[in-house]
Amino acid sequence: MALTVRQLEVIRAVSLHGSVTEAASALGISQPAISLMLRDCAAHAGFPFFVRKHGRLQATRETQVILAELNRIFDGIERVNRLMDDMREMTVGTVQVASVPTLADNLISSTIAAFQKSWPNIQVGVFTLDNVGVFENVIQERVDFGLALSPLNHRDGRGVDGRLVDLCTTELVCVMHPECPLARLDVVTPKDLAPYPLISFGKSLPLGALVEESFQRAGMPRRIALEVTLTSVACSLARSGAGVAIIDPFHLWSERDHGVVTLPYAPRTEVRAQMVLPSNAPLSRSARLFVDALRQTARQRQGALQAA
Repeated sequence: MALTVRQLEVIRAVSLHGSVTEAASALGISQPAISLMLRDCAAHAGFPFFVRKHGRLQATRETQVILAELNRIFDGIERVNRLMDDMREMTVGTVQVASVPTLADNLISSTIAAFQKSWPNIQVGVFTLDNVGVFENVIQERVDFGLALSPLNHRDGRGVDGRLVDLCTTELVCVMHPECPLARLDVVTPKDLAPYPLISFGKSLPLGALVEESFQRAGMPRRIALEVTLTSVACSLARSGAGVAIIDPFHLWSERDHGVVTLPYAPRTEVRAQMVLPSNAPLSRSARLFVDALRQTARQRQGALQAA
Protein backbone atom coordinates (compact mmCIF):
# COMPACT_ATOMS: atom_id res chain seq x y z
CA MET A 1 0.00 0.00 0.00
CA ALA A 2 1.34 3.47 -0.90
CA LEU A 3 1.82 6.04 1.82
CA THR A 4 -0.47 9.05 1.78
CA VAL A 5 0.74 12.63 1.36
CA ARG A 6 -0.17 13.25 4.98
CA GLN A 7 1.94 10.31 6.15
CA LEU A 8 4.89 11.52 4.05
CA GLU A 9 4.43 14.96 5.58
CA VAL A 10 4.63 13.42 9.08
CA ILE A 11 7.85 11.55 8.21
CA ARG A 12 9.41 14.77 6.89
CA ALA A 13 8.31 16.81 9.93
CA VAL A 14 9.72 14.29 12.42
CA SER A 15 12.97 14.15 10.41
CA LEU A 16 13.28 17.93 10.54
CA HIS A 17 12.41 18.32 14.25
CA GLY A 18 13.71 15.02 15.71
CA SER A 19 10.76 14.94 18.07
CA VAL A 20 7.16 13.77 17.93
CA THR A 21 6.16 16.69 20.18
CA GLU A 22 7.74 19.35 17.94
CA ALA A 23 6.46 17.70 14.75
CA ALA A 24 2.93 17.55 16.18
CA SER A 25 3.12 21.25 17.06
CA ALA A 26 4.41 22.18 13.59
CA LEU A 27 1.67 20.21 11.83
CA GLY A 28 -1.09 21.16 14.24
CA ILE A 29 -2.06 17.58 15.16
CA SER A 30 -1.80 15.56 18.37
CA GLN A 31 1.25 13.59 19.50
CA PRO A 32 -0.70 10.30 19.62
CA ALA A 33 -1.79 10.86 16.01
CA ILE A 34 1.86 11.35 14.97
CA SER A 35 2.96 8.21 16.81
CA LEU A 36 0.13 6.17 15.27
CA MET A 37 0.98 7.36 11.77
CA LEU A 38 4.65 6.50 12.23
CA ARG A 39 3.72 2.95 13.26
CA ASP A 40 1.40 2.63 10.26
CA CYS A 41 4.12 3.96 7.94
CA ALA A 42 6.65 1.44 9.22
CA ALA A 43 4.11 -1.38 8.85
CA HIS A 44 3.31 -0.40 5.25
CA ALA A 45 6.95 0.15 4.26
CA GLY A 46 8.31 -2.94 6.01
CA PHE A 47 11.05 -1.03 7.83
CA PRO A 48 11.25 1.60 10.60
CA PHE A 49 11.69 5.24 9.63
CA PHE A 50 13.22 6.35 12.93
CA VAL A 51 15.22 5.04 15.87
CA ARG A 52 15.53 6.72 19.23
CA LYS A 53 19.00 7.89 20.25
CA HIS A 54 19.80 10.11 23.24
CA GLY A 55 16.13 10.94 23.70
CA ARG A 56 15.68 12.11 20.07
CA LEU A 57 14.24 10.40 17.01
CA GLN A 58 16.90 9.87 14.38
CA ALA A 59 16.15 9.02 10.77
CA THR A 60 17.20 5.54 9.70
CA ARG A 61 19.40 5.07 6.63
CA GLU A 62 16.29 4.27 4.56
CA THR A 63 14.64 7.53 5.66
CA GLN A 64 17.78 9.50 4.85
CA VAL A 65 17.67 8.12 1.30
CA ILE A 66 14.11 9.30 0.66
CA LEU A 67 14.36 12.57 2.62
CA ALA A 68 15.85 14.55 -0.31
CA GLU A 69 12.90 13.52 -2.49
CA LEU A 70 10.46 14.37 0.29
CA ASN A 71 11.98 17.84 0.58
CA ARG A 72 11.62 18.40 -3.18
CA ILE A 73 8.00 17.26 -3.10
CA PHE A 74 6.95 19.50 -0.24
CA ASP A 75 9.01 22.46 -1.43
CA GLY A 76 7.11 22.14 -4.73
CA ILE A 77 3.79 22.02 -2.89
CA GLU A 78 4.72 25.17 -1.01
CA ARG A 79 5.64 26.92 -4.26
CA VAL A 80 2.28 25.95 -5.79
CA ASN A 81 0.44 27.28 -2.74
CA ARG A 82 2.38 30.55 -2.89
CA LEU A 83 1.59 30.84 -6.61
CA MET A 84 -2.12 30.31 -5.94
CA ASP A 85 -1.97 32.96 -3.22
CA ASP A 86 -0.34 35.34 -5.71
CA MET A 87 -3.01 34.56 -8.30
CA ARG A 88 -5.75 35.11 -5.75
CA GLU A 89 -4.25 38.51 -4.92
CA MET A 90 -3.54 39.17 -8.64
CA THR A 91 0.16 39.79 -8.02
CA VAL A 92 1.10 37.51 -10.95
CA GLY A 93 -0.57 36.42 -14.17
CA THR A 94 -0.38 36.53 -17.97
CA VAL A 95 -2.50 37.97 -20.77
CA GLN A 96 -2.02 36.97 -24.42
CA VAL A 97 -3.66 39.19 -27.07
CA ALA A 98 -3.79 38.90 -30.87
CA SER A 99 -4.44 42.21 -32.61
CA VAL A 100 -4.44 43.93 -35.97
CA PRO A 101 -1.45 46.31 -36.16
CA THR A 102 -3.29 49.65 -35.96
CA LEU A 103 -4.99 48.66 -32.68
CA ALA A 104 -1.82 47.11 -31.29
CA ASP A 105 0.15 50.29 -32.00
CA ASN A 106 -2.34 52.86 -30.83
CA LEU A 107 -4.77 51.27 -28.37
CA ILE A 108 -3.01 48.32 -26.74
CA SER A 109 0.33 50.09 -26.31
CA SER A 110 -1.11 52.99 -24.32
CA THR A 111 -3.30 50.58 -22.34
CA ILE A 112 -0.28 48.51 -21.32
CA ALA A 113 1.51 51.61 -20.02
CA ALA A 114 -1.39 52.39 -17.67
CA PHE A 115 -2.09 48.72 -16.86
CA GLN A 116 1.44 48.07 -15.64
CA LYS A 117 1.13 50.80 -13.03
CA SER A 118 -1.74 48.93 -11.37
CA TRP A 119 -0.66 45.36 -12.15
CA PRO A 120 3.15 45.37 -12.58
CA ASN A 121 3.51 41.60 -12.23
CA ILE A 122 0.96 40.62 -14.88
CA GLN A 123 2.80 39.85 -18.11
CA VAL A 124 1.13 40.96 -21.35
CA GLY A 125 1.97 39.40 -24.72
CA VAL A 126 0.82 41.06 -27.97
CA PHE A 127 0.86 39.34 -31.38
CA THR A 128 0.12 41.49 -34.46
CA LEU A 129 -1.81 39.71 -37.21
CA ASP A 130 -4.45 40.38 -39.83
CA ASN A 131 -8.14 39.77 -39.09
CA VAL A 132 -7.95 36.13 -40.18
CA GLY A 133 -4.92 35.50 -38.00
CA VAL A 134 -6.60 37.12 -35.02
CA PHE A 135 -9.60 34.80 -35.34
CA GLU A 136 -7.47 31.70 -35.82
CA ASN A 137 -5.40 32.41 -32.73
CA VAL A 138 -8.48 33.00 -30.57
CA ILE A 139 -10.33 29.92 -31.84
CA GLN A 140 -7.27 27.72 -31.40
CA GLU A 141 -6.83 29.15 -27.88
CA ARG A 142 -3.31 30.39 -28.52
CA VAL A 143 -4.32 33.72 -26.99
CA ASP A 144 -6.88 34.90 -24.44
CA PHE A 145 -8.71 37.18 -26.87
CA GLY A 146 -8.21 39.27 -30.00
CA LEU A 147 -8.80 42.74 -31.42
CA ALA A 148 -10.00 43.11 -35.01
CA LEU A 149 -11.47 45.75 -37.30
CA SER A 150 -14.89 45.63 -38.94
CA PRO A 151 -16.23 44.74 -41.41
CA LEU A 152 -15.59 41.03 -41.13
CA ASN A 153 -16.04 38.74 -44.11
CA HIS A 154 -16.69 35.00 -44.12
CA ARG A 155 -12.99 34.19 -44.02
CA ASP A 156 -12.61 36.13 -40.79
CA GLY A 157 -14.49 33.63 -38.69
CA ARG A 158 -18.23 33.69 -39.29
CA GLY A 159 -19.60 30.33 -38.40
CA VAL A 160 -16.66 29.42 -36.16
CA ASP A 161 -16.46 29.22 -32.41
CA GLY A 162 -15.94 32.87 -31.49
CA ARG A 163 -17.86 35.91 -30.27
CA LEU A 164 -17.55 39.50 -31.46
CA VAL A 165 -18.02 42.32 -28.97
CA ASP A 166 -17.74 45.98 -29.96
CA LEU A 167 -14.96 47.79 -28.13
CA CYS A 168 -15.41 51.22 -29.70
CA THR A 169 -16.88 52.79 -32.84
CA THR A 170 -15.56 55.72 -34.84
CA GLU A 171 -15.58 56.99 -38.43
CA LEU A 172 -13.14 56.98 -41.32
CA VAL A 173 -11.16 60.19 -41.83
CA CYS A 174 -9.13 61.68 -44.64
CA VAL A 175 -5.45 62.61 -44.15
CA MET A 176 -3.19 64.66 -46.41
CA HIS A 177 -0.06 66.81 -46.52
CA PRO A 178 -0.66 70.26 -44.93
CA GLU A 179 0.00 71.98 -48.28
CA CYS A 180 -2.51 69.84 -50.19
CA PRO A 181 -5.38 72.03 -51.54
CA LEU A 182 -7.89 69.67 -49.92
CA ALA A 183 -6.60 70.76 -46.51
CA ARG A 184 -8.69 73.95 -46.85
CA LEU A 185 -11.96 72.00 -46.98
CA ASP A 186 -14.23 71.25 -44.02
CA VAL A 187 -15.20 67.77 -45.28
CA VAL A 188 -13.68 65.59 -47.99
CA THR A 189 -15.84 63.50 -50.37
CA PRO A 190 -14.98 60.92 -53.06
CA LYS A 191 -15.69 63.59 -55.68
CA ASP A 192 -13.14 65.90 -54.05
CA LEU A 193 -10.57 63.11 -54.13
CA ALA A 194 -10.91 62.40 -57.87
CA PRO A 195 -8.07 64.72 -59.04
CA TYR A 196 -5.60 63.39 -56.43
CA PRO A 197 -3.66 60.12 -56.10
CA LEU A 198 -5.65 57.92 -53.76
CA ILE A 199 -3.76 55.93 -51.14
CA SER A 200 -6.02 53.05 -50.15
CA PHE A 201 -6.48 49.41 -49.18
CA GLY A 202 -7.55 46.45 -51.29
CA LYS A 203 -11.18 45.30 -51.04
CA SER A 204 -10.14 42.12 -49.22
CA LEU A 205 -9.07 44.19 -46.20
CA PRO A 206 -11.62 45.63 -43.73
CA LEU A 207 -10.75 49.26 -44.41
CA GLY A 208 -10.61 48.67 -48.16
CA ALA A 209 -14.10 47.19 -48.08
CA LEU A 210 -15.39 50.19 -46.12
CA VAL A 211 -13.82 52.73 -48.46
CA GLU A 212 -15.05 50.84 -51.54
CA GLU A 213 -18.60 50.80 -50.16
CA SER A 214 -18.47 54.54 -49.39
CA PHE A 215 -17.40 55.33 -52.97
CA GLN A 216 -20.28 53.22 -54.27
CA ARG A 217 -22.72 55.16 -52.11
CA ALA A 218 -21.31 58.39 -53.49
CA GLY A 219 -21.66 57.07 -57.06
CA MET A 220 -17.93 57.42 -57.72
CA PRO A 221 -15.43 54.82 -58.92
CA ARG A 222 -12.50 54.17 -56.59
CA ARG A 223 -9.19 54.32 -58.45
CA ILE A 224 -6.30 53.37 -56.19
CA ALA A 225 -2.98 55.01 -57.06
CA LEU A 226 -1.02 53.53 -54.14
CA GLU A 227 -2.28 50.33 -52.52
CA VAL A 228 -1.21 49.58 -48.96
CA THR A 229 -2.00 47.05 -46.25
CA LEU A 230 -1.17 49.09 -43.14
CA THR A 231 -2.73 52.32 -41.89
CA SER A 232 0.67 53.54 -40.72
CA VAL A 233 2.05 53.24 -44.26
CA ALA A 234 -0.97 55.07 -45.73
CA CYS A 235 -0.45 57.91 -43.25
CA SER A 236 3.28 58.03 -43.98
CA LEU A 237 2.65 58.30 -47.73
CA ALA A 238 0.12 61.08 -47.17
CA ARG A 239 2.62 62.92 -44.96
CA SER A 240 5.20 62.73 -47.74
CA GLY A 241 2.76 64.31 -50.21
CA ALA A 242 2.44 61.19 -52.37
CA GLY A 243 -1.36 61.31 -52.23
CA VAL A 244 -4.42 61.46 -50.02
CA ALA A 245 -5.50 58.59 -47.77
CA ILE A 246 -8.75 57.53 -46.13
CA ILE A 247 -7.89 55.75 -42.90
CA ASP A 248 -9.25 54.61 -39.57
CA PRO A 249 -8.62 57.27 -36.88
CA PHE A 250 -7.25 54.67 -34.47
CA HIS A 251 -3.84 55.33 -35.97
CA LEU A 252 -4.14 58.98 -34.89
CA TRP A 253 -4.88 58.09 -31.26
CA SER A 254 -1.21 57.94 -30.35
CA GLU A 255 0.12 61.08 -28.72
CA ARG A 256 2.53 62.21 -31.42
CA ASP A 257 2.60 64.65 -34.31
CA HIS A 258 1.62 62.70 -37.42
CA GLY A 259 2.51 65.56 -39.75
CA VAL A 260 -0.80 65.43 -41.65
CA VAL A 261 -4.04 67.37 -41.79
CA THR A 262 -7.00 65.25 -40.70
CA LEU A 263 -10.48 66.03 -42.02
CA PRO A 264 -13.90 64.37 -41.72
CA TYR A 265 -14.82 62.10 -44.62
CA ALA A 266 -18.25 61.91 -46.25
CA PRO A 267 -20.28 59.85 -46.67
CA ARG A 268 -19.86 59.12 -42.98
CA THR A 269 -18.53 55.58 -42.64
CA GLU A 270 -18.32 53.77 -39.31
CA VAL A 271 -15.38 51.53 -38.44
CA ARG A 272 -15.44 49.42 -35.28
CA ALA A 273 -12.75 47.96 -33.13
CA GLN A 274 -14.07 44.60 -31.97
CA MET A 275 -12.95 42.10 -29.40
CA VAL A 276 -12.86 38.49 -30.55
CA LEU A 277 -13.67 36.24 -27.59
CA PRO A 278 -13.77 32.44 -27.37
CA SER A 279 -17.34 31.17 -27.08
CA ASN A 280 -16.73 28.25 -24.74
CA ALA A 281 -13.95 29.49 -22.48
CA PRO A 282 -14.32 32.31 -19.94
CA LEU A 283 -11.59 34.92 -19.75
CA SER A 284 -9.05 34.61 -16.96
CA ARG A 285 -9.05 37.21 -14.21
CA SER A 286 -5.92 38.78 -15.70
CA ALA A 287 -7.55 38.99 -19.15
CA ARG A 288 -10.73 40.53 -17.69
CA LEU A 289 -8.66 43.19 -15.96
CA PHE A 290 -6.88 43.98 -19.23
CA VAL A 291 -10.17 44.16 -21.15
CA ASP A 292 -11.46 46.66 -18.57
CA ALA A 293 -8.30 48.72 -19.09
CA LEU A 294 -8.78 48.60 -22.88
CA ARG A 295 -12.33 49.87 -22.55
CA GLN A 296 -11.19 52.71 -20.34
CA THR A 297 -8.46 53.74 -22.80
CA ALA A 298 -10.94 53.66 -25.69
CA ARG A 299 -13.41 55.85 -23.76
CA GLN A 300 -10.68 58.34 -22.91
CA ARG A 301 -9.44 58.55 -26.50
CA GLN A 302 -12.93 59.00 -27.92
CA GLY A 303 -13.73 61.61 -25.30
CA ALA A 304 -10.58 63.57 -26.16
CA LEU A 305 -11.43 63.50 -29.87
CA GLN A 306 -14.98 64.71 -29.24
CA ALA A 307 -13.71 67.52 -27.03
CA ALA A 308 -11.27 68.56 -29.73
